[in-house]
Amino acid sequence: MKKKIGIYLLVIALSTLLLSGCTKKEEVEEVEDSQEVSEEVQEDEQENEDVQEDEDLGYISNPDDFTNEKKSLGESSEIEYTISSIEDSKADGYHEFLFEIVSNTTEDFAIPLFVVEPLLQKGVLRVTLTNIFDDSTGITHEKGIEVDAGAITGLYRMVTSLENTRLYDIGILTNNAFNLELVEEEERRWVFSVKVAYDGDYSAPTVDYGSEEFSSEGQTIEGMTSGDGSKILTYSYSMSGGIVKFIWSVASGASNPIPSVQADYNTEGMLEVVFPSLETDRVSGWGSSISLPGGVTVLVSRTGGSSTYKFGGISGMKDFKLSAMQSPNQVVVEIKL
Repeated sequence: MKKKIGIYLLVIALSTLLLSGCTKKEEVEEVEDSQEVSEEVQEDEQENEDVQEDEDLGYISNPDDFTNEKKSLGESSEIEYTISSIEDSKADGYHEFLFEIVSNTTEDFAIPLFVVEPLLQKGVLRVTLTNIFDDSTGITHEKGIEVDAGAITGLYRMVTSLENTRLYDIGILTNNAFNLELVEEEERRWVFSVKVAYDGDYSAPTVDYGSEEFSSEGQTIEGMTSGDGSKILTYSYSMSGGIVKFIWSVASGASNPIPSVQADYNTEGMLEVVFPSLETDRVSGWGSSISLPGGVTVLVSRTGGSSTYKFGGISGMKDFKLSAMQSPNQVVVEIKL
């Protein structure tokens, strides 16, 4: 008996010695809903994107079914609908988005109107749904579907003032063709398919996306000029968590759609955002001032090819962030009030 115990203790000792010589596995902490991303993580994500661009994305077997023209299915009606889900998947040569819509009535029903329109200057395929009275997709203005493959960035819900309307932008970095189909139809239930062709030859241009941190110091984005066809198409704004956000929808005739822009506080204490070289600026022709939430007013002016937006009503030199993004193509200024 003692002999067996001795052998048992010897085995434990040898096991401990062997384990102590092994390399300890690095612990990884998962953080949910974090808005802060370290430079190391960003580098890893960029490497992943590069790997994705080198992937064999396959080939479309029916290219003639894909188009770059506006398409619609269904019909306009007064029937109330619910959008139940939006799901995505990879396929051979394309990425598919499935939209499930159900009718809220047990009486008369009609196929809901479903529209897909390429807005290439904005770098998106815009999906428009009307008479949507309920939404259980989980897709919000802050949380969309990321793709990042074949010059497709993802799907995002857009802000709109149109009542009972849903706008979704599928971000595209080139002239990606698409196919719209009604793939399932039951009584008061429909599933629409939007297939977006991958562009396996796409090579991303070098783009300055601006600042990642808030600061009261001057900030700049080095981008395109009037000679590249840089332009401002429209604007939008929002207010959340004490931060007012002003968004310019931009475009250019080059692969980089982001124009040059700089932002800093002037001697009057107003945050001055200047686009020094634009071919056109539609917003500047719509009026000289824009009222924003939080008591902020934007004064708009244009001289020659330069457009200036002065943000007043800010108490003190509050921290701000000037940034940009593609698909949708936007320049964004966020101000902490």
